[in-house]
Amino acid sequence: MSYFSFLFFFMYLSSFILVLGGESWFLLWVGLEVNMISFISLIYGSSIKNVEVCLKYLFIQGVGSSLLLMLMILKGIFFKESVLLVLSYKMGAGPFFFWFPSFCGGISWNSCLLVMTMQKLIPLIFLSMFVCSILWMIIMSSMIIGLMGCFNETKLKEFLAFSSVHYAGWMMLCVGVNSFLWILYFLGYSFMLLGVFMSVKFVEVEKVKDFLIFEKPLLFFFSMMNMGGLPPMLGFFLKWWVFMFLLDQQIWLVWSIIFLSVSMFYVYMRLVYHIMVDYNYLNLYSYSFFGMMEFKLKEWLYMSAVIILPISGMLLI
Repeated sequence: MSYFSFLFFFMYLSSFILVLGGESWFLLWVGLEVNMISFISLIYGSSIKNVEVCLKYLFIQGVGSSLLLMLMILKGIFFKESVLLVLSYKMGAGPFFFWFPSFCGGISWNSCLLVMTMQKLIPLIFLSMFVCSILWMIIMSSMIIGLMGCFNETKLKEFLAFSSVHYAGWMMLCVGVNSFLWILYFLGYSFMLLGVFMSVKFVEVEKVKDFLIFEKPLLFFFSMMNMGGLPPMLGFFLKWWVFMFLLDQQIWLVWSIIFLSVSMFYVYMRLVYHIMVDYNYLNLYSYSFFGMMEFKLKEWLYMSAVIILPISGMLLI
């Protein structure tokens, strides 16, 4: 790691500390800007495409930051509602998702993992301070847009980007329901997404048809079922915990959330089925003992933790 890379990485970590320890709106805004600048510096490359997406991200985040600073200075009648809309725009959630999938499609897998997880953390911290009625509209639009976008998407990065929009709705739902639950869901989502990236980053899979060159398909399928919420995996228990909180506070949301959850699970199943049947990739070797033994220790640990952690949590509760 070069000196400048280390410097920007240190700035990136410091931005989270600044936001968590900030005692004024201005310090929170400064932390958000330091986070943006250091993130762009970390993902910046020499290719024309990379420069283009970095400039696009800088412009989009700059517009959002300017609006946010203006709202903090003016503090009008609809202050909370306006701040929530700007934050949803900055994190790529509904209804202002339009820039997010194309941006994710133009960056590396490591950068995708960061923008789908860590880059949502500071906006979510902001969101927890501005809970109001318009939050439910943002939640539902994020879930529906993410679901609809995944249906016909054949590029894997864009598919995961729309999935991230959907799960941003879940994390914002947790913000509106319980102040601690969204942190748990954020950590769980990051852990689930890590499994997907572990299975794809080294072969540079771009489209569904590229799964013909996959070396470890079982880890990918396991991770996708986890993301979809197949019991008894972590993704299922995270949603189950949210349902338990909703039954006590917002029961009117439960049926619509259940429908969206089942639909999203169908989307993941559809993708896996498409790979298994249309491309006839999963042959007998994929399920053989010797094929299974090719997993590395970290992959076995991940697959075991996905099931053991939520069950252990349930026993503790």
